[in-house]
Amino acid sequence: MSPVGVSIQGLRVFLSILDHGSLSAAGRELGVTQPAVSNHLHVLEEKFGVTLLSRDRGLRATPAGECLADHARRVLEEISAMEEEMSRHSAPCGRLLVGASSTPGEILLPSLAVRFSAEYPDVALDVHIADTEETLQALMERKFEVAVVGREVDEPGVEATVIEQDELVPVVAASEETFANEVEPADLADRPFIMRERGSATRKVVETRLTTAGIKPRIAMELGSNAAVAGAVAAGNGIGVLPARSLVAQSRVRRIQVRSVNFSRPFVMLVESGRPLSPAAEAFMALCLRKED
Repeated sequence: MSPVGVSIQGLRVFLSILDHGSLSAAGRELGVTQPAVSNHLHVLEEKFGVTLLSRDRGLRATPAGECLADHARRVLEEISAMEEEMSRHSAPCGRLLVGASSTPGEILLPSLAVRFSAEYPDVALDVHIADTEETLQALMERKFEVAVVGREVDEPGVEATVIEQDELVPVVAASEETFANEVEPADLADRPFIMRERGSATRKVVETRLTTAGIKPRIAMELGSNAAVAGAVAAGNGIGVLPARSLVAQSRVRRIQVRSVNFSRPFVMLVESGRPLSPAAEAFMALCLRKED
């Protein structure tokens, strides 16, 4: 067997000959001359010491040629996969997994996803929404490269960057007449609260701010989304605290102001400390930090 190595281009030429039925057609398809096609075929036959093509009743692969064709297809498929994988390390492309807690997932990620997809059409953005604790855990298990949550995070091995402030506002049913538009913290004592589920950043912020104001909330319900909280409040079941941006389409609830209590909180981008990120993840982070014009 000849010591000459197998050329990737030679394998491509050989498969093209089989696909198109002649050396000249293969040359036209690949943009090379017929003598160059003949030379690639000759080198392969010299390398393996076999005849690869039979010219009886047209140009067909010999048994040795069929064997080479099978291997060549697998080799070229692997090379294509390798090139695709390696391209992800030089330019944003491929699939990007992003985690988000419920509120930023509902009101921030949709607009970010639209902008990101417009700027990086070669990236398939896949957003997974859960509560903050689950999102943080999944990030540390490397199920995501980047996550966005609704509170500050002080966790070993995690880098946290505030990307935006989110205004949370207390709300009551629009038909509620016992509350003025502005109330004292003491007016909330013994009132039923509709809270988000445990593990929610929104709930943690609300409970912390109420406790700081000397109020221990009486929790009447725990619900798993802002929309569910808004529905329960609108039905007159208690007080809720919701993102101000989610109230645009909510005519059945009205906001109230609690003097000296600020429920606003940050949206925070998280990555694992020291973890090398793909170009797609770095592009997403840059977009999160960029202010819209």
